[in-house]
Amino acid sequence: MKLPLSWMRDFVSVDAPVEEISRRLSFAGLVVENVEKLTPGFAGVYAARVVTVEKHPNADRLNLVDVDAGSKGLFKVVCGAPNVKAGMIAPLALVGAQLGKEPPLEAAVIRGVQSEGMLCSERELGLSQDHAGILALGTDAPLGGEVAAYLHLDDVVLDVEITPNRGDCLSILGLAREVAALFGGRLRAPRLRAAHSAGSSDSAQFSISVAIDAPDLCPRYAALAMTGIKIGPSPAWLKRRLELCGMRALNNVVDATNYVMLELGQPLHAFDYAKIADGKIVVRRAGETREFVTLDNVKRDLDANDLLIADSNKPLAIAGVMGGLNSEVSDSTTTILLESAYFEPMTIARTARRLGLRSEASYRFERGIDREGQVGALIRAAELIRKIARGREASPIADFEPRKAEPREIALDLAAMESLLGASIPPGVARSRLKSLGAQVSTRGKGVLAVVPPSFRSDLVEQADLIEEVARLGGLEDIPALLPARVSALAPVNREREFIKGTREVMLGCGLTEAATIAFIAPADNARFSGILTATRPVKVTNPLSAELSELRVSLMPGLVTSLRFNLNREARAFHAFEIGKTFRMNGDLATEQLHIAAVSHGPYALSAVGGHSVAAGFFTMKGILETYFDAIGISPRVAFKAIEGADAPFLHPGRSAIITLDNSPIGLIGELHPAEAMRLDLNEPCAVYELDLSSFIAYGFSPRKTFQPPPKFPAIRRDLALVLDRNFPADMVIKTVRECGASLLESVEVFDVYEGTAVAAGKKSVALACRYRAKDRTLTDEEVNRIHAVLVEQARMRLGAELRQ
Repeated sequence: MKLPLSWMRDFVSVDAPVEEISRRLSFAGLVVENVEKLTPGFAGVYAARVVTVEKHPNADRLNLVDVDAGSKGLFKVVCGAPNVKAGMIAPLALVGAQLGKEPPLEAAVIRGVQSEGMLCSERELGLSQDHAGILALGTDAPLGGEVAAYLHLDDVVLDVEITPNRGDCLSILGLAREVAALFGGRLRAPRLRAAHSAGSSDSAQFSISVAIDAPDLCPRYAALAMTGIKIGPSPAWLKRRLELCGMRALNNVVDATNYVMLELGQPLHAFDYAKIADGKIVVRRAGETREFVTLDNVKRDLDANDLLIADSNKPLAIAGVMGGLNSEVSDSTTTILLESAYFEPMTIARTARRLGLRSEASYRFERGIDREGQVGALIRAAELIRKIARGREASPIADFEPRKAEPREIALDLAAMESLLGASIPPGVARSRLKSLGAQVSTRGKGVLAVVPPSFRSDLVEQADLIEEVARLGGLEDIPALLPARVSALAPVNREREFIKGTREVMLGCGLTEAATIAFIAPADNARFSGILTATRPVKVTNPLSAELSELRVSLMPGLVTSLRFNLNREARAFHAFEIGKTFRMNGDLATEQLHIAAVSHGPYALSAVGGHSVAAGFFTMKGILETYFDAIGISPRVAFKAIEGADAPFLHPGRSAIITLDNSPIGLIGELHPAEAMRLDLNEPCAVYELDLSSFIAYGFSPRKTFQPPPKFPAIRRDLALVLDRNFPADMVIKTVRECGASLLESVEVFDVYEGTAVAAGKKSVALACRYRAKDRTLTDEEVNRIHAVLVEQARMRLGAELRQ
């Protein structure tokens, strides 16, 4: 937002240098990005009224002009401009005036008549290249006053960066209010009163009817008809102010609406009243209206929810964005309808962004304008149009507000303010600063203020906002750079966080790398990797970024498998990774989330000795990782791996997969990918995966630390045991049973061979176990170990229903 200081001083007088104004604004959050100091290209030029115009006695194209320059005196000049006429006010360069880089102006005798000065055109003043006639100044130009001051040519313009929440500062008045609050100045807000002619006889001829069919998008709409309009150029001072703010002058009516928008922050729009059917305005959604031609003569494709300003037959404008070509003000316009409305910011932002059509009006509507400034802006625009376009009010102001703004009152606890800022601000100072912003402040109780924010500050919604305003106006640099005093206390242990940390350490220790994938996923991947639970309903995304990301994941496996393929495509030989994250599913009508851990392992898992084969990833390497994890938690005896039905996990290999149970309740899956799935992913080696529901373990706690002991001093004695069992009997059940039957001297039990063949009966298998015995305080004898081992063999054989292999 560009801020000409000459315009700002219409509302507040501040006796401070430009540098200090810029510094204070910047420190208050309105950063001044640039300061442009403008100087006129001329001097010695004053406003003068043309009194008489006579023909030059010695030249047909020249005139003798008597001019009145007020306190500067009366002068006679020779002028050849075709537009000079009695009564007009024009710039008069007196003898000695400096016009650009030309030498000072001297008295001259033109065709035998002495000229005591020169009436100037825009080109002679360096304002433009227009040299068709002398520059006509407004009737309000003070006679004898410097033209440079009247045209605001000697000015300073601040370029202020406005943050998105400060739509109130997108106006000269808004920035003037900030300057007044920062410097303790008095704000001279404009006095806006409707003209007496608003109830004239024209009212019956130019009636206004407004129907708001979308009150949720347009809670307030005001309009005013004006007639007797004379379309023409705007006065030079108005053009200059628009130019200083970066806008181009068009004609006096449009310029007046733009001027009010810059001054008060309320966008306005002028329609040609003759082009409005039945004089009726309808504020509605586009609905079935799909095309509209805007003022720039471009056909726009509309959405059904775009907000339009229409009459009873056709659309007239895209609300808050741009007017239509079918209702624009032209040179033949004599009656206009001025619109001043409040549109909800989101609907304007959505429409402008979709159409790629940004305007000064939409820029302000998107950031929020004054909820109560519509009528005042109409009054100010009507005042300008009466002055510069000879218009007069042809109707009372029609003000419709189907959805009134709810009053807002915020309680400000002064003790909380001190705690938050870390500095003490006297209550009187806080009250004064809030009042300088336009807020109403009263006392609610001891140490509590009741603050009603002004209508133009929609960003003030809670106590913290008010505290920020109090600190900002005093200068944030005055707040001491110290942390508030706090009572130190140890934070309670977060069991879940500690558990996840321990889980991560175990997985990293097992050689896996942690991965993080996004929760959005394609429906096909959710159907392919159904996760731990079957018949899971996924959570659908209401407004997905794309069709491939339209659901939330029910399993972590798709993301890890995608990461595997991504790495293999970049010539990685192996990929071993895990992820801890949330999965989502529908539970009835509610979406729920669960904390899961999953891993994928493909390629060489561990290096072997030189010249040997490396250990490849597979079912048993992944099972070993999980056994290490369960052992760290301390729940290994309660965990079992059971064969899984193919229909429960169709993405897993039917002969190399298992369901993981805790106390006979399913908690996860493990296995190698199904050959068809591996083929789809173009994998030529086994790929092992697992997924666990972590919420099942958190309640058990986590203690991943181990107590290390020195190697035992006494040797172990090994005894082998071969049991003949049914072919489908799980080997881990054999190991658990033997451990339970063993005495305290039994140190370990390991499977070293599984045999099926002619030496055992059909449907049977031989499981060979290595049992190691050791005592901590002595060397065991063969007799002692044989006795203990014989008891173990007999108990294991009876409990398992097995036979000893001879």
